[in-house]
Amino acid sequence: MLKLTNYALTMALIHRATRVSAVDGVCSNTISSFTGVDCTYANFVANLDVDCNITELFIDDDGAFLAPEAAEAEVAAICEYDAPTQFVEIQGTYRADQRYFAGGGQLVDGDNWDMDTGRIQRFETNMGAKTLIAFPEYIARVQYNEDTGRGLNGYPANMNLETSCDLNTVMCCFTDDSKVDSSFIDNGDATTDVCRHDLHDSPESNHIKEGWSVFPGSETAPHCVGFTWTDGAEELIGNMMYDVSLRNTINKGYREGVPGSPMCGCVEHMPVVEEASCRTATKTNEITYTFNFDIESNDVSASNAVEIEYSDCANADLATQYKANNPSDPEAIGAHLVGADGCADDLEDYLNEEQFLHQGQHSTKYIVPDSSKWSDLVVGEGIHFQPPIIDPIESDTAFRALVNAACQEDDGTTTGTTTDRFCIIRRVCPSCRSESHRDIYYKRKTALPPMGTNSTAGEVYLLDMFMNKWKSYMNNMADGDFELYSTYADALAGTNAWTHCNYDYNGIGFPRDCGPYGYVGNEWNSYTGYHHGYANHHGFYVELP
Repeated sequence: MLKLTNYALTMALIHRATRVSAVDGVCSNTISSFTGVDCTYANFVANLDVDCNITELFIDDDGAFLAPEAAEAEVAAICEYDAPTQFVEIQGTYRADQRYFAGGGQLVDGDNWDMDTGRIQRFETNMGAKTLIAFPEYIARVQYNEDTGRGLNGYPANMNLETSCDLNTVMCCFTDDSKVDSSFIDNGDATTDVCRHDLHDSPESNHIKEGWSVFPGSETAPHCVGFTWTDGAEELIGNMMYDVSLRNTINKGYREGVPGSPMCGCVEHMPVVEEASCRTATKTNEITYTFNFDIESNDVSASNAVEIEYSDCANADLATQYKANNPSDPEAIGAHLVGADGCADDLEDYLNEEQFLHQGQHSTKYIVPDSSKWSDLVVGEGIHFQPPIIDPIESDTAFRALVNAACQEDDGTTTGTTTDRFCIIRRVCPSCRSESHRDIYYKRKTALPPMGTNSTAGEVYLLDMFMNKWKSYMNNMADGDFELYSTYADALAGTNAWTHCNYDYNGIGFPRDCGPYGYVGNEWNSYTGYHHGYANHHGFYVELP
């Protein structure tokens, strides 16, 4: 049987039933090896041993040779899930990794350090800097993630790169450095202040649905360290994950996380802290991929070899490195890393946002639209709670009537005449983190899509498009269907329109990751299945004619 390792991700891989045909035992041992190119079917075939015939290599349970497309799929699966060293192989089980990332398990609570760390120490000595490591994914998470709207993947809690790691930044925070003789200070590892943590950001670690923790006084100063990457540069993030987590634990004895939060996770799930150190990984030579066939077990396996160098980032501070990587939206990281001595101001803003402190009106939050210019609240959540009319047709009819109410616009001539236009849709969002998203204006430019709930017939429930299903069908900014603005004055004048927009993630509403200058994540609203966005308090209004 073609063995794809116990850690192959998808259920399709688990159920594969292909075998390898080794004619006369000639095609065996190393059957393909290549360096400096990607692990692909084409490169596998180009470097296949002369004694092996690709057309006779893979067979199914009935003994029939696989078609070329099926053989290509088998090799692609091996390249994706077997050639890289799977993260789970370091500790040996998903459960061990799950507990560790949450801040527990044998490495934290065990009573025999040498035995508990022995497997990882052997990996560190023999493979830690000599192999490409895959970012953590687990078979045990695949069905759970699909069922709970976390995507078709096996990412662990608090590290889902598909649905809740929009900033491409992962961080670990350690509070205990007592396991070995050296301390944070001895190792030259900076400590930081913890500001707060929204408990609903990491319920799979703390098992608390809602709540918050603040740390206003003195407490144990943790060492926080992480890594950040740009889209398309994910090749070594598994190695970086290993470096900031398990390597720190076995080499320096760092353990335990901030109470109520995971020990490691994407920054969206971690506590807000002042600062964090930044680490990275680089290859010092090209990766070699090797495919082997075991004639006794009829197993094909793949491995890789590469020299890895772990080091501090070009900018030793994680927030500074993030800003260097993301010049179009550098301030997004500020919601998670608030800077030196930033906790006091962050806590005041946070507690005001949660309505525990009242010290005057915030300049961009808790906006009350002028009732002479804007409709009553159409729909909203949180402090703007207003459910839609139950019947979708009745609800959408009322909403479209507001939008179609013939608001006026100067025709741009010197005559001073006006023309009819669609009325502007406005969302106010006091809980949004980005200033640009606390007050957004949607200006429709083309005809509205047909009304109805039958999407296969091209019908659109327009209000639900803003609430839960922000889509590109007849609603594409690049095609000129609408414009977005951060102020009403800009919307009226047609100046400073937003430049970026994306769509079509079911369950994610307005405005997904649209932004004034580029991608801005997690500022969308959702009334159905997603709750890790920041727009938990928002309301929609429509301009009056």
